[in-house]
Amino acid sequence: MDFTRVALDGAAYLYVERECPYGPEIAEAMGSAFGEVFGFVGQAGITPLSAPMSLYLGMDPKVLRFRGGVMVSEEDAAKASSPILVDHMPKGEAMMATHVGPYDRMDETHQAMWAHMEAEGISGAMPVWELYVDDPTLVAPDAVRTEIYCTIG
Repeated sequence: MDFTRVALDGAAYLYVERECPYGPEIAEAMGSAFGEVFGFVGQAGITPLSAPMSLYLGMDPKVLRFRGGVMVSEEDAAKASSPILVDHMPKGEAMMATHVGPYDRMDETHQAMWAHMEAEGISGAMPVWELYVDDPTLVAPDAVRTEIYCTIG
C-alpha cells in the first residue's frame, strides 16, 4: 500500500451530521447524508468540487459520528442553509492512501496508514476523512476506490 504526504490548501465543504452504530447501519446513514447534501446542492445550483466525503472529528468506539458532505467553492459555501452546514477542510499537511475494495474493509487501510505514520515518526491528528471516488452502484465492490486522509498534527 502506498502512502503519500500531501499539502492541503483548505477548502469549504457543505455537510450534514450523522451518527449510527458500527455495522450495516453505516450504509443507510451515509446514503441519507449524501442524499440530503446532494439534494440541496442540486436545488441551489451548486457545482461540487469533490466526490462525496465523510469527515470524522473524533473516533468513538461505540458510535460512528461523521459529517457527510462535499467540497464546494467559497461562493457556493455561502449558500448553505440549515440543515445544511458549512465548514472548512484543514490547511496544512495530510497523509493519503487509496483503499481499493469493499467499504467494510476500509478499517484495514486506516490502521495501516496510522501504523505507517507512527513508524515514520509522523503524528496523526483529527480530522480524518474519506473521499468516495467510485460509485459503488457502478463499480464492483472489490474495485471501488476510496481516498483516505489523515491530518498531520
